[in-house]
Amino acid sequence: LVPGLYDLGGATADVGRPTGLGSRDAIAWINENEDVEDTLGTSDGIAHEWIDYAYMVDEAQSHYDEFAPEDPPAFIGWGTADTEALASNVAEDETVYVSASYSDNLLAPENGYNFFTNLDYTSQARAHLKWISENDPDSTAALIHNPTPFGTTIVEGANAYGQSLEGVEMVDNITLELAASDASNQVTRAENNGVDYLIHQNTGAPMQVLLDSIDSAGADITVMGLTWTVDEGKALDSPELFDGVRYVNSNKSFGEVESEEPAGWQIIEESIEREGRDIEDPTVANINYVRGVVHALLIYEAMSAADDPSSGAAVRDAIFGLDNFDARGLLLEPVNFQEGDRRPTMTGRTYEVQDGEMVPDQDIELPRREAWIPPFEF
Repeated sequence: LVPGLYDLGGATADVGRPTGLGSRDAIAWINENEDVEDTLGTSDGIAHEWIDYAYMVDEAQSHYDEFAPEDPPAFIGWGTADTEALASNVAEDETVYVSASYSDNLLAPENGYNFFTNLDYTSQARAHLKWISENDPDSTAALIHNPTPFGTTIVEGANAYGQSLEGVEMVDNITLELAASDASNQVTRAENNGVDYLIHQNTGAPMQVLLDSIDSAGADITVMGLTWTVDEGKALDSPELFDGVRYVNSNKSFGEVESEEPAGWQIIEESIEREGRDIEDPTVANINYVRGVVHALLIYEAMSAADDPSSGAAVRDAIFGLDNFDARGLLLEPVNFQEGDRRPTMTGRTYEVQDGEMVPDQDIELPRREAWIPPFEF
């Protein structure tokens, strides 16, 4: 049993739906196509019971408590607030928890059963700041984020890094709610502060709101989005608004995977066909769907390598033993997890949206500083 938490109807559902589909489709594909009798010791494969917890922490806790007595070896989770709230539970219960939250708070020693597959949120912001320093020095930048733990996790570390860089001036942070319908006040504040670059920690829906307000104001501001702010569906839906937006991520875009056809492409292509979905529909066939497949593959590969796939402790040990995990080519580069440093990567690929397409720009590699994991020393 590998239970799951997904946001299909809550504040982050715009990105939660395709990500959840990717994970669920991948598990179904694994059960149908992998030799699960040999790898997992059961012909039934992975039982995946899940709920739409609608981004509610109490619902996440309730669902986790429902399945904890069954001692699942692993759990697929979602948001930052709920993942951080459950971290002590999963550590005590020895349940591997692979989340769609990439908060660096989850890297604390006491959260040793939490894993993710992307550059952490704060380091995504650092990657953008490094790009500014190297490509457009003497610029002014500000963080814009929602006020949830998902939004605020980047603030201290990203500001400290930006202040340490030559050629970057950091000014006051700006708040933009997940449910925002207008960002004109935020844009005015950014203009008054002389902001050239807004580094945005949010989802795609408030990103569209922000870009629309920038366009309406005629503001000369470049928005640099973190993982959940840009996807192929949003870019194609509003190509004029998204044109010039910059983005960073550590798994490949749907277009990159489709053109390169790594081993993981088979899972994606066959799953979309099996479920009768349209592979040309960017609301499904996007970077977040790929991300969901990656989350499921980390759990499956670790369970397959574990001495006992039904034991969370054994699955955790197996994650550390995975040699150059690349999610069958869906990640930008192979990653390795280390006891004491569970950051999978320090590299983020930057993109620029052009004519509704996410065009790869350059890969930004950051130093693996111990001070950037808890207990932080910014």
